[in-house]
Amino acid sequence: MSLHHKSIWKWLVATALVAAVTGMAPAFADQREHRGDFSALRLMNAGLEDGQWKAGIQITMQPGWKTYWRVPGESGVPPQFDWTATENAGNMHVDMPVPKRFRDDNGEGIGYQGTVVFPVSVTPAVAGEPVRLSLQAFYAVCNDICVPVQAQVSLELSEATASASDRYRLGLIASEMPQQATGGGLSVKALTLVEADGKPALEVALDGVEDPAATDIFVETGTTAYLRRPELVSQANGAAIYRLIVDGLPAGTSLKGKPVRLTIAAGKTGLVHDGFVQ
Repeated sequence: MSLHHKSIWKWLVATALVAAVTGMAPAFADQREHRGDFSALRLMNAGLEDGQWKAGIQITMQPGWKTYWRVPGESGVPPQFDWTATENAGNMHVDMPVPKRFRDDNGEGIGYQGTVVFPVSVTPAVAGEPVRLSLQAFYAVCNDICVPVQAQVSLELSEATASASDRYRLGLIASEMPQQATGGGLSVKALTLVEADGKPALEVALDGVEDPAATDIFVETGTTAYLRRPELVSQANGAAIYRLIVDGLPAGTSLKGKPVRLTIAAGKTGLVHDGFVQ
């Protein structure tokens, strides 16, 4: 074989090896945004803080459209976030801001309008190695009709993909996140199961309420039950009692003695309380 042919052969072998390695380890795709007809979903990266990546899921809807909270209300679809394909995530946690209650032709719903951001905290399984977020999201946006949305997005969490605007936005949303009760200010004094108009109802006694008429209570029971908009039963000196009618509880079951989680919206304050129904 001539020297010229040997050089060509070496070049062909080297090219094949490069192609093989490239095929085995493709570059991670940065596809952080999904756009639909009525909404867009985007992954956010606010950077590394105390060994934890501060990320987020932002959903932006067209005017008049809404999406849903974990408990969507009488109708609606709670969002589902599948991180199965994510790489190097030791622990992940998705938070949700305090929702709002709305009413439309489908009944009472709980969720968000406009733009909502769900903060995501990610602890790497191996510190110093990149975390590659891969999310398959399923959610619904509704107006006169409801449209299901399936979005597949991905983003490598690194300082190169961190954004000052994402950091600012996630910093603002921190004030909208419900906080665990600390014993001072707004607090839950009692959770009592009663009967109202032949239906079970949950009475919630609160203390430290600044504006009783503007307070809303969202209840998670771990069952199919949906607790309706609270009715203010009594109020005096910052104490208030609310009654929430229970719908959709399976026949023969009761919330008495069961654990529940309350998310309480009181002005700019959001409170989370875990307790048992008496």
